Amino acid sequence: MLELYGRGVSNGIAIGKLSFYSNEKDDIPKYTVKDADAELKLYRQAASQAKQHLQQLYDEACKHVSQNESVIFQTHIMILEDSKFVETVETCIRQMHLNAEFAVRNTAEKIAEIFQALKDDYLRQRASDIMDVANTILEVLMPKKPEKQENDDIPVIIAATELLPSETISFQQKNLIGFVTNKGSKNSHTAILARTMGLPSVIQVKESLLSFDGLDAIIDGQNGRVIISPDHNTLAQYRIRQERYLQRQQKLKNQIGLASVTRNGQKIVLSANIDSLEGIGSAKNNDAEGVGLFRADYIFGKRKTPPPENEQTEVYKTILRAFPDSEVAICLADLSSEKNVPYLDIPKENNPAMGYRGIRVLLNNKEFFMTQLRALLRASVCGNLSIVMPMINNIEEIEYVRRTIEDAKLELRAKGQEYRRNVKLGAMISTPAAALISDEICRVSDFVTIGTNALTQFTLAIDRENQKLEYYYEPYHKAVFRLIELVCRNAHERGKKVTVCGELACDPYITPMFLALGVDRLAVVPSKLLDVKAVVRETDTTDRKTLLKRIQ
Repeated sequence: MLELYGRGVSNGIAIGKLSFYSNEKDDIPKYTVKDADAELKLYRQAASQAKQHLQQLYDEACKHVSQNESVIFQTHIMILEDSKFVETVETCIRQMHLNAEFAVRNTAEKIAEIFQALKDDYLRQRASDIMDVANTILEVLMPKKPEKQENDDIPVIIAATELLPSETISFQQKNLIGFVTNKGSKNSHTAILARTMGLPSVIQVKESLLSFDGLDAIIDGQNGRVIISPDHNTLAQYRIRQERYLQRQQKLKNQIGLASVTRNGQKIVLSANIDSLEGIGSAKNNDAEGVGLFRADYIFGKRKTPPPENEQTEVYKTILRAFPDSEVAICLADLSSEKNVPYLDIPKENNPAMGYRGIRVLLNNKEFFMTQLRALLRASVCGNLSIVMPMINNIEEIEYVRRTIEDAKLELRAKGQEYRRNVKLGAMISTPAAALISDEICRVSDFVTIGTNALTQFTLAIDRENQKLEYYYEPYHKAVFRLIELVCRNAHERGKKVTVCGELACDPYITPMFLALGVDRLAVVPSKLLDVKAVVRETDTTDRKTLLKRIQ
């Protein structure tokens, strides 16, 4: 028995035989062609067939995963038809008289290198998409010989150096039970597809996987563990764990479509907490009732100039269109010196979490602020938008934001651009100061959102990133919950709704307490939505005193 370790990116346990899949295409020939026109025709025909294949992959993906996950193959078609990509390939053929196979691979590698050099993890992952598109074209130009078909009765775990999205979705045989690779990223489209397909997956295993081809194996997707040739006792233990996991997952899946209502009839909205468009599919697959908090900070960081209004508008429209019948709360830019935004004058600080950040930055950069507000208002026509103000500490900040929104509306009307008139404006309660004056804040805001991560940090005066203080960090501290209780009481007395986000919102252990407090909405990371819903449906809030006893 041999144990290997990597990074688990899709939970679950798979028990079966490893089947190594080789997708290497290093033997791309390079030679000079005499008839460049004929070679160009060959490339264009291959590109056309590749486009048809990608469309078929999209149609196939839609049968197994949501449309949001499937859209990657539509993106691949856009890459294939991208003018820069096409022009570079055709220049290699026409002017340098190189063969189509080499021109495609060489072009893809050069573009991929540019993306791989970027610091942003999401953008780095686009390098694999470019190589995937190139491989799709190369499959037409250099078709592989058909591989032997696996016995459909034997569960198979696909092992590979790296898997691309098109390969992941192509493995749809009924006996496929998991993936293990040497390379990959948790945020890659391949990992997202594996999670959506419900297949346990482990990436970044250091040992070569080819030598284990055909051997029995166990994949533990939660702990990032791969066991080769497991002994009898280990196999028996993992079969028990697998059965328990499957039973739990089935119980959670059975709740999809059911109302988030307690046993005694109390309703709570379970919405998603996401920080990029990549989370939309997972949120919908886990039955999210809209978006309780969408942090769009990723579009502002790691770039030399601020994102244009049109670019921001399209991001906001995308998430609003994904939840056309539900409320979507989008947080204003919460930027600090940690976020790498050189186009704003944000000096380095010893403690940026408590410094020049959030609403404080927006108040001093009006044009930047106005651009985001105009983008949000323009996008509001696509759904039910609410705007959340980060790091609010007094009502003057809220009143300033309201005036600035009215200025943005005037500019849009002058340009003849449409927007919704009834966009709600809410305050993020992140500090004890905001919690203590929440009665005043609720008077001038339409709703409040409690950010439990920041509120806990500031209440306990503990930096969550400081490992030396880990022992003192108490997420269930009475002081934190008494502040949350105060905010809920002040909000409900004024007819305003309360959303809770952060780690506490995702903790099923705390869910009954939030129900007892009358929290109207929980913003939960998609992977925890069904776990929280299970607790909601099993809870009876009739005896509120008992549920709230721990904070008295």
